Amino acid sequence: MALFSDLPLDLLPLIVANLLDPVDVASLCLVNHTFRTFSVPKLYERISIYAWQRSSKLRVTQLFRTLAEHPNLACLVRQLVITDFPKAQDSFAYEHLGGWFTKGLENCVKLRCCTWTRDCSLTSRILKSLGKCPELTDISINGCHSDLYEPGDLLQLLRLHKISLIRPSKPILEILPSWFQATGISLTSLTLICKARQSSIRVSNALFINNQDDMYITDAFLNTVSPHLSRLERLHLVGCQRVTNEGVWSMIRNRTRDLKELSLENLSPNFDMSTLSTACTRAGGLTSLSSFTLTIHLNWSTGAWMDGAVSLLKVSPLGSLNVSVRTPLKVFPETLRDRFCMRIVDQHRDHLIRFSLHGLLLDLASIDHVCLHCSKLEQLFICVDHAKMAPIVAILARANLLCAIHINIKVRPERCSPYSHALDIARQCSSTISQVGIDAEVWKVERCVLVVKGTAQVDRFLTKVENPDIPERFLVVRT
Repeated sequence: MALFSDLPLDLLPLIVANLLDPVDVASLCLVNHTFRTFSVPKLYERISIYAWQRSSKLRVTQLFRTLAEHPNLACLVRQLVITDFPKAQDSFAYEHLGGWFTKGLENCVKLRCCTWTRDCSLTSRILKSLGKCPELTDISINGCHSDLYEPGDLLQLLRLHKISLIRPSKPILEILPSWFQATGISLTSLTLICKARQSSIRVSNALFINNQDDMYITDAFLNTVSPHLSRLERLHLVGCQRVTNEGVWSMIRNRTRDLKELSLENLSPNFDMSTLSTACTRAGGLTSLSSFTLTIHLNWSTGAWMDGAVSLLKVSPLGSLNVSVRTPLKVFPETLRDRFCMRIVDQHRDHLIRFSLHGLLLDLASIDHVCLHCSKLEQLFICVDHAKMAPIVAILARANLLCAIHINIKVRPERCSPYSHALDIARQCSSTISQVGIDAEVWKVERCVLVVKGTAQVDRFLTKVENPDIPERFLVVRT
């Protein structure tokens, strides 16, 4: 009798590569020595521990103890994502844990990408250990240093291609020009995220709210660091509410032909898109931009502002468009959102692969325009009125290469079944469909062969999405 362990060795890499859940990969390691040889590198290649996972703090401790005590395993780690951190009860415990963390990181000699975002977890010792990782090129850290490390410690991290800073404090921002200057020759991607934390002060029965975390990232600051980012190709600004078009222009004015990704999310209400568009046009346009992300503020819901956004992208080979609206749907003019959609599609129909409009309730004619004319469309994220769900299935079927469709339904009745809507879409859309999402639920489209009256037919059904890193509710709505 043939056993699973008797499979040809040539098939094992393919089997292991298609397993997403680390638990499944760990099970393969226990089959026999041969399976372990192929599975262990996959198990340790990418390690992620998120705060929403059960016993996440304990997992972090166990992980770094393993990495510290087994350098043969640590050297397999390429990507490390840590978003939670254990709290030591006393100085002895902290010193003990710290030894595991620093030694474990130093053993990760092939680490290329590190995400370490938990508040009050990053220390000088950890940064020093990361600085000893010779292949590290991508880092995402919490910039609220809370005196646990010196801003100057960042200067140990050089040769970086990608830097992402979350809630950087003033001392961290002050060191950035020196840091960027030191690593700028290789730095191509920069992300600055300001998650505004509100502090309140009560004076004479009046409550004043002060957003502290974003007050230092301004147009003047961006103008200061811009000269040190000579090879910037990807710029992401999130929640920087004191940044206007002037600050963005200072960052991209010498790189309009090299910029590939631009993300402008929740910036200043005074952002003038028309002025930015005019400046870019005079400089020759964003001729390499393939991905654009934009959050539209209430103040921006005018024809002139939206026309400026369309004009900004006029000469770009745009493959991915992500637009979200922070205002109520009823505030955003219906004709304006459909006009914006139509013009974007007419300009970029030959390149668009991903089209995402979150919070913009589109007319069926606009959605039909997207599906019919975007010949390369693979991912579609839209918001639809519940009354129009029936006819939209036939419209979606026009997109011949559609792989993923996510729909937010406006005012969905309680008795409405998201599953039934998703199943209708999965069965009537293109044969390329692989994922369907309705509101906060997501399914993977599977296929099986049925024999009906001697004729073989392919039926499609829905199963749970296999993604151990991202909870299902986060797969549809960008958070």
